[in-house]
Amino acid sequence: MGLDRILCLANSYKHDNRCVAGISLVTKQWVRLVGKQVPGCLTLKEASYPNGKEVALLDVFEAELGEKCGSKCHPEDVYVTEKPWQPVRRADEPRGERFLSGCAGKGPAILQGCGDRVYGRQIEGHPAEKSLELIRPDDLWWWIRDDTGKRKNRALFRAGHVGRTRYDLPVTDPIWIQKLNRLPSGIYPHANFLDGKTLKTFLTISLSEPFDGFHYKLVAGVVCLPTT
Repeated sequence: MGLDRILCLANSYKHDNRCVAGISLVTKQWVRLVGKQVPGCLTLKEASYPNGKEVALLDVFEAELGEKCGSKCHPEDVYVTEKPWQPVRRADEPRGERFLSGCAGKGPAILQGCGDRVYGRQIEGHPAEKSLELIRPDDLWWWIRDDTGKRKNRALFRAGHVGRTRYDLPVTDPIWIQKLNRLPSGIYPHANFLDGKTLKTFLTISLSEPFDGFHYKLVAGVVCLPTT
């Protein structure tokens, strides 16, 4: 497919590796980048620049894309070549916020419905049109809980301007998980994490690969930008 410029909107945990996704600034379409070393994802080295720094949310970077490798649940997947990624600029200014506002979904349904998962049989019969979506959450809270000795981090929010729907989704954004890991179990308002700044928050929602018969919706990226 050739050289592309991508706005990174997710660099999340995927098993012991990474899932990097964003919007191509060439095609204005979502892409999920896949390496050749581990099926369906990227190693930490593959998700980093030549200096070893990992690609960050709101980085605009250049990557050489190979052939498409989309599946029924992940139609946006595309292989990357071995050519090193190169950082171009940051998109953490007001014009970046305006661009993301234009890309964000506005309805209460996220990725094929208002639930927290999609049946695997549904995807088998009717392949997903998309597995990535950017949203602007309302009434956002962060729930840190201890589930039988295992710490779990979840995002609680509403979506949609009319007929809003409440969501409760697991978080796989490593940077945000680091923030949550500094706190004891509990439920925290999003404002606690903004340091008193006026910021607009977006969430990148990703559909998981099949697990126990379902595709789960995940918060793969938490993006906070200054308002105009």
